[in-house]
Amino acid sequence: MGLALGKLMDKELQAVIPEYYAYLEKNIEYILKKVPPFFQKLITEHGLPSALDLTYDMTRLYTPPWFDEELQGLAAGSGVPYTMLRQLNLLPELLQASCTVLGAWGESTVASTLLHLRALDWDDKAPLAKYATVTVYHPNASYEGYTENFHKYYRQENYKSHAFANFGYLGLIGSLSAYSEASIGLGEKVWITEDKDIATRFGNPWTYVLRDVVQFADSIDTALTMLVNAHRTCSIHLGLGSYERNASVHSDENVGFRGIEYSAKEFNVFNWEDMYVRPHHPILKDVIYWDKHVQPSNFPCLGSLLVDHYGHLDAPTIIRNITSLAETGNALNLILDYGENAAYLAYSAPDDPQGPLEAYNRVHTRLDMTKLFAEPAPK
Repeated sequence: MGLALGKLMDKELQAVIPEYYAYLEKNIEYILKKVPPFFQKLITEHGLPSALDLTYDMTRLYTPPWFDEELQGLAAGSGVPYTMLRQLNLLPELLQASCTVLGAWGESTVASTLLHLRALDWDDKAPLAKYATVTVYHPNASYEGYTENFHKYYRQENYKSHAFANFGYLGLIGSLSAYSEASIGLGEKVWITEDKDIATRFGNPWTYVLRDVVQFADSIDTALTMLVNAHRTCSIHLGLGSYERNASVHSDENVGFRGIEYSAKEFNVFNWEDMYVRPHHPILKDVIYWDKHVQPSNFPCLGSLLVDHYGHLDAPTIIRNITSLAETGNALNLILDYGENAAYLAYSAPDDPQGPLEAYNRVHTRLDMTKLFAEPAPK
């Protein structure tokens, strides 16, 4: 799969990688504010690539081999050095984003379906934004040698590989936001906590864990089991969605969404009834959400908008009346409608002279995920 992607997008990969690295060097002061003191010193003395190489050394023993193999294929297909691609894919381990997560179903929505918002608030002007991609993977049903490794990394014997889509940027093979043909969806936001001892740099990078969960899980229970058993690293929030497409009647038993606090030493799962209680974070039946601010949040905007539109939520309403007013999703605004099996999305456009820049202000595209997952893999 890496080789195929590298051959397909070789010119684009050869353009974006050096451009993005030059951009990072120009904005190194911003990066230094986002990383722990040890990495600050390393970056100051030896540069950002040294910090990313150290991250690789700290994570490689905990990372399934198929990611490194895919990156080698990507390098072979594109002509971009493997080391640069490897470094790029570990950047999210250093720099998590302030994002919004929302799951809404049942009484809160128009059609009682499951809606899943992952609004990425990241650097909307970065060169990566000019190479925004939806990458649809059609993996083999089983990989030779997977069974032993799957048990090693997720403590499970059985697995089934599903077609899935990564909503992200060219060159990043891990998942920032992802959705599978089994109707499993995941999206992340940073979890800023005063407890500094719950995270580690020794483990499986979170973007790789999220991708594996979306590719291999077929229910919310198997997804949670994989997340619990993973060698977790950074502290992040997750929105995890699951939808049983063949159910005759959809209820809380087969339409699932969970909010998760995820870190090396903490794993907390929330439903709509036990989310944070704050004056500006109202508890709403069949709604789980975190806004783009530090949690628990006291910012009133998102909560009040959800109250105003409760019972009338669908993808267009979220786009027009929620994310645009809350000003969240500046880099990527993604709404998954599990009932339609569709994705509504927009990316920021720093190369559009007429604007607007932010994804939440731009026209959104609807993708029919049923058709995309049904496309036959090339022979």
